[in-house]
Parts: sequence; C-alpha cells; structure tokens
Amino acid sequence: MKRIAVIGGGASGLMAACFAAGGGNTVVLFEKQKKIGRKILVSGNGRCNITNSALSAEMYHGKNPEVVNNIFARFGFEDTIAFFRSIGLPLVEEERGRMFPASLQATAVVRLFEYELKHRGVEVLLHRKIDLIERKGEGFRLVTAGLEEYFFDSVILSAGSCAYPPAGGSGDGYGLARQMKHSVHEPFPAILPINIPLKILHRLQGVKWDCAIQVLHQDRVVGSSEGELLFTAFGISGPAGLDVSRVINDLVIRKAVPVVKLDLFPGYTERELRALLDELWMDPSKSAGFSLVGILKTPMPEVLLHIAGIDPGKKSGDLSREERQKLAGILKSLRLEPGKPRGFNEAVIAAGGVDIDEIDCTTMESRCVSNLFITGELLDIDGNTGGYNLQFAWSTGAIAGMSQHAI
Repeated sequence: MKRIAVIGGGASGLMAACFAAGGGNTVVLFEKQKKIGRKILVSGNGRCNITNSALSAEMYHGKNPEVVNNIFARFGFEDTIAFFRSIGLPLVEEERGRMFPASLQATAVVRLFEYELKHRGVEVLLHRKIDLIERKGEGFRLVTAGLEEYFFDSVILSAGSCAYPPAGGSGDGYGLARQMKHSVHEPFPAILPINIPLKILHRLQGVKWDCAIQVLHQDRVVGSSEGELLFTAFGISGPAGLDVSRVINDLVIRKAVPVVKLDLFPGYTERELRALLDELWMDPSKSAGFSLVGILKTPMPEVLLHIAGIDPGKKSGDLSREERQKLAGILKSLRLEPGKPRGFNEAVIAAGGVDIDEIDCTTMESRCVSNLFITGELLDIDGNTGGYNLQFAWSTGAIAGMSQHAI
C-alpha cells in the first residue's frame, strides 16, 4: 500500500495512473491544465494515431534508442492493443501500419481514460502545477504553484516535453527532473514543417505533390522519405517533409549544412523524364512553361523553370540542349538548403530530454533517486511520425505503473 503521485495527465501519465491503481495504493494525478489528455486530442489530426504495427528500434532516436527493445518486450504492441480493447476502444489499421480508434476520434480516447481513472479510484487534481519536488526520507514532498504541500511514497514524473505549447507543452518536467539531479539533453523541436529560405519556392504555397525526399550531409544520405509533400509559405511540410524534419533540425542546430534533395518524379529515371520532356516540347511554338502544364500543377512550371534559370515564356523550340537537361535534372534532383528550425509551438514532439541511461527501463525507475519514475516524452527518446511516440508513452507509463505493485 503506497501513496503514489503521477505528475502530468498526458498519454504516459494516464497510463501510469491506470496501472498504478489497485492493490490498496492511493494514486493522485496532478495536471496543470483544465483537462487531461490535451495533446492526445490534437494527435493524428484529431483521430489519435495510437500505435503502429511495425514497431522497431530503427523508428526511434536519441542517445540510446535501442532501449526501446527492452521496453516493448515488457509492454509492447500486443499489450497496447489488448489494453485499449479492454477499456472499450478497439483499433483499426490504416496504411503504413498506423493504428487508430475504430471511432477515428481522439475524444473517445480521453473520455475512456477519464472513466477508467474514476473507476480505478485515481484522484485527479486539475489546475495543479508542481513547482517543487524534493526528497523527504524515503519519500517525496511536492509543492504546487499555489503552495499546496503533498507527501508521497513514490512519484511518477510524466510531465511531457516542451513541444506544442498550445496543448500544454512546457519545460516544467525538465526542471523537476533537474531538481532530482538528473541530466537533461537540451531539447530541440522535431517533427515539424521545414524552413526553406529560397523565396521563389514560397510561390508554391498550398501545392501538394508526391515525391521522394533525401537529406544529404557531406554527400551522404542521412535521412529519406517518400510520399506527399506540402509546399508552404516558408518551405515544406506534409508527411514526407515531417518524416525528415528531425534529422534536418539536428544537423542545422549543430551548425552542419544539410541539403534537402527532392525527386519530383520518383517513378521515372532521369533518361525517361528527358524523353517525356522532349515529347512535350515537340511543338516549338509553345512556351516552355505552358508545355509543362500537363505534368505539373500550377504554378510549378514557372517556379521550377525560374530555379533552372530558364524564362518560362521562352519558346520550346528555342530551348538549348543544356537547358533541357538542366530542367530534367532539377525535376529529379531539386537541391534545397534548409534554414533555421521553426519553434516548439509547431513541433509535434521534442527531441532531447532526460538521459535514458539514468533510467532502469525494466521498471522506469530512476537510477539516481529510488522510488522516482520517469516516463514518456520527457525522456531522451523520440520516434518517427506514425504512432511511434504514443506507443513509447503508453509503454513507459504502463511499466512505471506496474512497478508500483512490485514487492
């Protein structure tokens, strides 16, 4: 029988509270917002991409991403599916292994957690921001921003990261971890739109295009994706862009100079594309730009021709062999230099956080302070888009909760 505090009502905190309850334990969940699960509500475009059927350490990043193998061995994909089904939330699978609630509504996830917390006897204290955590004997003393004082035998720190402040993201959890003498790797925004300073590219704002994208550093491919790209008023976004945003931001922050290479026609070889362009340019009276409207969305012909240094109004019959080859090269390999990363207010998640090597991943207990457990996005592990980050949150929260029943 223990008094257990869970700090944070996000994905990992909710899971921790559910699994910590029972066995005579008293569980109190502290949430600084007016509602639990606010990030859950906005995840997956409001549908909540709960997990992914293709879990692999390769989908995770950080100082030591291989630890997810041990974590998922303790509580993994099948355990997650079974848990959500047990609380009345069967899942459905979509492309690329992404799993969603059958209702396709994130609100269902939060509503069912609200029920489970009440049903399992967890006390939920909203508008309670923990400002201080300190050791008191073998337990802990917590003090809220309103100077309320609480004492607990065990604390599960699930305060989340500083990503996406509109849904409650902040650096509070890092501060609490530091109070407990933990090392924190400096967070940086991951999974967010990418700044591309090339102004003419901004004229493509709103255009969606399926392409292949590579990130190069010193002529070596360090990241890649394929799928829909969205051109924005400041650069690129969309699923393919978000997939590579972490590696781009990591390099830029480290003062490296990555190159983003877009293949706008991944289904063609460059030779095949040149043949197609030659066919389109057979009418010498058509302008170079107008000749491309059958294969490119407006205003892509004009923008890409300008990038190639070709006047879109130039007659097709006047295009030199070098100009034709240059445009084909750009359509197959448009090289762009990314700018400064955008802010945490647009980031889906944050990279960095509490050093994972300071955590016993079989229990999620701190190696620095006994009876302190740390979970979820607060840790120095982050995943790709597609449900991987939520799976890490569910798993670490469940393990921390289960560990409250260990003898």
